[in-house]
Amino acid sequence: MLVSNVQVTRDELSDLLAASHDSLRFEDCSFDGEDLTGFQLEGVQFSGCSFMETCFKRAQLQDTVWQRCKLGQADFSLADLSSARFQVCDLHLSKWVHARIASLLIEDSKLSGAIFNETRGLDLTLRDCKLVGTTLRAINFRKQTLVQLDFSEADLGGCDFQDTVFEGGSLRGASLRGAKFKGADLRSVELGSITLYDLNNSFQGACLSVDQAVQLLGSMGVLVK
Repeated sequence: MLVSNVQVTRDELSDLLAASHDSLRFEDCSFDGEDLTGFQLEGVQFSGCSFMETCFKRAQLQDTVWQRCKLGQADFSLADLSSARFQVCDLHLSKWVHARIASLLIEDSKLSGAIFNETRGLDLTLRDCKLVGTTLRAINFRKQTLVQLDFSEADLGGCDFQDTVFEGGSLRGASLRGAKFKGADLRSVELGSITLYDLNNSFQGACLSVDQAVQLLGSMGVLVK
């Protein structure tokens, strides 16, 4: 069932879910500011829709598909997003506190200022995303290949990047306290300035390029000739 080019309220969405016997698809619809707490939306597809400041707390969003959607300041706290997919979406300042993110995929999207505190589940996959100022504490990226992720000024405290391969992207200005990079390949990522504390506690066993090593030493006042 396809719904397109309309503004959808909480009550109207509830009626559509009750009446539909097939997978629901929404195109170019607006859900801005709606309270969708606890809604069961498993498998629903959204394309070109707007959810500015929409609340999805405790919603069941497993296997949902979101393409070219505007979700600025959306609240996914305590929601189940297992195997959901976000592609080319604006998710700036969104909240994912205590959300279940097992096998969640987000690609080519904006997540600046988003908060991922105390999320549950493994295998979060991010590709080509802007994560400037994002809070991503204790997320497991172990053994992943991270493609063009801009973590500038992000809080990555406690994240596991062990044996991870970085393909481009940036860690400039990121908070790395407690993060683990043992065995990580960092040769193509922009590191910015890393403190001696970070180097001793987070980057032991990481792979750096010669230019990166010279840059790090230079930032610590060591002259390399």
